[in-house]
Amino acid sequence: MRAPVGTLLGLTGILLLAGCVGPPGGQGGGDGSSGSGDGAGAGGREQVSCAEASSVTLDGERVAYEVVGDCAEVIVRGNGLDVRMGATTELSIEGRANEVDSGSGVGAVTIKGDDNDVEATTIASIVIAGNENDLEAETVGSVEIAGDDNGVEAGNDPQPVRVTGDGNMVERH
Repeated sequence: MRAPVGTLLGLTGILLLAGCVGPPGGQGGGDGSSGSGDGAGAGGREQVSCAEASSVTLDGERVAYEVVGDCAEVIVRGNGLDVRMGATTELSIEGRANEVDSGSGVGAVTIKGDDNDVEATTIASIVIAGNENDLEAETVGSVEIAGDDNGVEAGNDPQPVRVTGDGNMVERH
């Protein structure tokens, strides 16, 4: 039995309005000198290209990003972002509840937001001015914390360490 075309179009419209069906491709939100996201990549991640001499800014709400290539600077301004990336000279996080995972080394990490998680193989320096952030790396250089309830775990003893605020922890794992 065939359904009338009008019925099928009506059902499709209802599903679109209900959010059950969406347009193909990923969510937007990445921008920078290397360009913006170009659709969902593998695993439903928004891919953003970055060359060594460029900067990329990631924003939005609950977007998964895959930053392709090594960047001079990555700026995370969104909330609830899940970022996978390579190496960067500078990582700046201004948003809230973001997860950033670098399979490589990160230079200077600056966090002004709250409740962010960062994992990398190495982090040259960490400056935190937010609350409830967690960072982990095998090798960490200097650490400066001016917020509350932040944690830094390293495979070495970071030096120098300056901590103000309550409930902060810098420890070796």
